[in-house]
Amino acid sequence: MRNEWNIPEEQTKKVKRTKIFISLTLSVIGILVILSQAIPLTKSYIDGVIEQARVKLMKNPVPDSYKAYIEEEFAYYDPSKSYFDNLEDRIEGLTFEGVYTYDPTTNETKKIVVDTQYGKDMYLSIKSVGIEDIVIIPNVESTEEKVYDQYLKRGVAHFKGTPLPGDGGNSFIYGHSSVESFFARHQNLAETIFTRLEDIDIGDDIYIEKDGNQLYYIVRKKKIVEPDDFSILNTQGNKEVITLMTCWPL
Repeated sequence: MRNEWNIPEEQTKKVKRTKIFISLTLSVIGILVILSQAIPLTKSYIDGVIEQARVKLMKNPVPDSYKAYIEEEFAYYDPSKSYFDNLEDRIEGLTFEGVYTYDPTTNETKKIVVDTQYGKDMYLSIKSVGIEDIVIIPNVESTEEKVYDQYLKRGVAHFKGTPLPGDGGNSFIYGHSSVESFFARHQNLAETIFTRLEDIDIGDDIYIEKDGNQLYYIVRKKKIVEPDDFSILNTQGNKEVITLMTCWPL
């Protein structure tokens, strides 16, 4: 049986516990309110920094020769021809003789193969950014604008002279990106689907279907390539990789 003299003391403790609980609850609510305001402000700040970077990187004024149209509507800038010309020179100097890639399916090394005669469509999926079963056209002659443009109307292109996905080394795949005003109205257009690459994150999954087999990749790096940077063609040690490229800023 409790002593009646302890009743006031227990009530005092109960009141203290209640006050502490209320204080903690109000503190948590206050923190949540602050975060609800801080997160949008932080996002707005980051978006502003990105937009400033775009403005600085964008050629001003942009040459009319860079402008490309789809059905008479301005869609994107295409400064790629001169860049691809230089890439072609680098590819001609590449040699894979005696270079091997680790094959995770067999746990063995294999020779890097450049099969310039392969002609079957492959399919690319990056579900995290809404790219699903987009056609990859293999071995596209990429120094002739009229040639690669006709292929990019129905998907993305594999740069001829680099290994195909699954053949070891570094496979180079590229596609167009559109300006935001165009992409907002044509988000699933194959010709400009690589606009979505801007939202890709490290760790995202990439799948390529080739010859009925599914190849699996994980995004490990995302960077802006300078106009005179051709390191994207380099092999990455003994790893088999793909490089996806599009124009930026949009």
